[in-house]
Amino acid sequence: MVMPIDDQPISATLFGESKWLSEFITPKSLEIQELFARITQKVPNKVDRLAALGAWVSDEVHYVEFVKARMWVEGQLSEQSDMWNEPSITARVKVGNCTNKSFLLASLVRNELPDDAVYCVLGNLHNGEVGGHAWVQVNLNGADYIMETTVPNGPPLVLASLAQRYEPVHLFNDRKGYVIEGRTVMQPFSACYSTWLKEYLNWAYIEGGGR
Repeated sequence: MVMPIDDQPISATLFGESKWLSEFITPKSLEIQELFARITQKVPNKVDRLAALGAWVSDEVHYVEFVKARMWVEGQLSEQSDMWNEPSITARVKVGNCTNKSFLLASLVRNELPDDAVYCVLGNLHNGEVGGHAWVQVNLNGADYIMETTVPNGPPLVLASLAQRYEPVHLFNDRKGYVIEGRTVMQPFSACYSTWLKEYLNWAYIEGGGR
């Protein structure tokens, strides 16, 4: 069963700054819109445009397991061992983990598909060992497809019904978010999250009140 969830205040940037989970998907960013136009300008078919967007993110953005960042501002140092960047930054530096790459691809695809047809997914990947993973899910003609951002030269669209190793938990974009019931830890407040996601939540905000 799919259930709506509240937006989550995520603290995975620098100096403890929080961003709403939905704010990591930025289809209206000028840089993202310009990149979308550049990648798709000579591609007339929707499916081929999606494939071109997926190929660009997979091939051009170097995959790393964690993006580490350090910044000095007026003598104060902030370090982040797993940095969640805005899509425009990921596109510019061309380095990202599965989360950053999926934020970027979802933002690009949102310029092609409406908000009810494309989601960034935070979930589990059963690949020998179970681990947290991020990917993009799109809906075409009533069927859900997975777009994997970490495998260069991989298939651009894989039927979700055939991708048994992918276990979605949270699905979200710039407009809304959902969770798959039974695949998340529910706590006695309005936030819902996966076990691993609690490491990124801004607890000071949550404990202090709502949005």
